Amino acid sequence: MRVLVVDDDQDLVDLMEMCLTTYQGWDVQAVTSGTEAVHRCREHAPDAVLLDVDMPILDGPGVLAALRADPDTCAVPVVFVTGAAEPDLNQRLCALGAAAVLSKPFDPRRIGAEVALILGW
Repeated sequence: MRVLVVDDDQDLVDLMEMCLTTYQGWDVQAVTSGTEAVHRCREHAPDAVLLDVDMPILDGPGVLAALRADPDTCAVPVVFVTGAAEPDLNQRLCALGAAAVLSKPFDPRRIGAEVALILGW
């Protein structure tokens, strides 16, 4: 599976990339901006995107809107990963078309299994 990780925190990106690469041998690419995420999705067609909510310039909901507006990326499952664990926010993100919302901090040993379960892999 090809997974794109998007977060403006490079340390978190590195951790998620390491965790997901070792889980079932997934092909993980990582970027640190929303704009780069949209571009990478159009170029490399990931099977899923793990996306931070709060990023400068183009935030997670903006990335999701851009992906949903493009016929080539409209069906890519997006899982938000956020430190803001608020029920209203989770409902709003799912209403925008997210597959799920995971909370930070996450358990690095379980993140791959959680993503696989959410996406039915």
